[in-house]
Amino acid sequence: MRRFVSGLPGSILLATALAAGAAEIDVMTQNQYLGADLTPVIAATTPEAFNTAVVATLARIAASRPAERVQALAAQIRQRRPDVVGLQEAWRFGCLPYPGVPNLPGTGCDDPLIRDAFTDQLQGTEAALHGQYRVAGRVTNMRIDQLPIVVADVPAILQVADRDAILVRDGLDAVAVDLPSLTGCEASDDGCHYAAVAVIPTPLGVPIPGWRGFLAVDLAVRGQRYRVFNTHLEVRQLAPQPPELRLLQVAQAGELVQAALASWQQDPSRRLVVVGDFNAAPEDQIPGVPTPYQLLTGQGFADAWLLHTRAGAGLTCCQAEDLSNARSAHYERIDHVFALPTPRRVPDMRVLGTSPGDRTRPAGAGGLWASDHAAVAARLQYD
Repeated sequence: MRRFVSGLPGSILLATALAAGAAEIDVMTQNQYLGADLTPVIAATTPEAFNTAVVATLARIAASRPAERVQALAAQIRQRRPDVVGLQEAWRFGCLPYPGVPNLPGTGCDDPLIRDAFTDQLQGTEAALHGQYRVAGRVTNMRIDQLPIVVADVPAILQVADRDAILVRDGLDAVAVDLPSLTGCEASDDGCHYAAVAVIPTPLGVPIPGWRGFLAVDLAVRGQRYRVFNTHLEVRQLAPQPPELRLLQVAQAGELVQAALASWQQDPSRRLVVVGDFNAAPEDQIPGVPTPYQLLTGQGFADAWLLHTRAGAGLTCCQAEDLSNARSAHYERIDHVFALPTPRRVPDMRVLGTSPGDRTRPAGAGGLWASDHAAVAARLQYD
């Protein structure tokens, strides 16, 4: 609680209070989760098996009730009221009738097994926030515009997009950073693709680039300037042993660190904050190679979680694939908030969405976790 000295004029007290809280920003990172594990799709070796895996995955996504989960995820943001939010896995699934095939109710895209999968999580989040936040920047990772599938003998066209985005609270001045000009990276929407990319083979003869990306937004909060980066690094489970795919996330983290440091060196007065799903825990080890966490902390980025005196374990991943587990199953901390320079204090930092009451419906009524990840929120105070 802030103490005031009695006898000072009210205007001085007000000015003192405003100055005390001026260099402060509240940030949040939230992985929204598509609602299913893509491993069966990646593992399919024939066109028939691939189609079966895609349709089964769509059915699992539909069963996760993405529209309902988006409402719960948006509620986390509304309740916290952060200044800026980094979103990962803001998926869009669309479906079009196959050319020349009658568009009959209950068939193809409208098959009851899969129709609830077709949502736009980013658009749904914006709508559920009722104008309190706006998308200040986005990056598209994977995008498929026309993937023929067959659902119960009826062909259809599947469309998929995986986006990361930065939301900024209404009333704050914010603009996306031109990272391609700054770093020479490959542009994607308002951000960049990483040069290190996992190419996903398919039995259809057309491989799918599993892009990951990053973006940044400049904003002013209470008169102070910040540059906030958001990213989603490659999953380490793709190759548990180095040195091949296991190192993709390391290469991506290296690109991110280079971009962030180049940005900071251009203007050291602008504070840097890097949030996201890093798919890397502090305790990870790769023989002879720094992990993403070690790359960031080794270059001076402070792990905000360690600066909060009552932080606890801060576990953020992962719930069961179908999100139906009764108790939170989080077992590792892979969603992070990093800051450069080190904040003077982190008076409040917590994980969100880990209590049974945070599920989409009351206990015993088919409630699901809003995501397989917990969101992380931090209030960073500077001089």
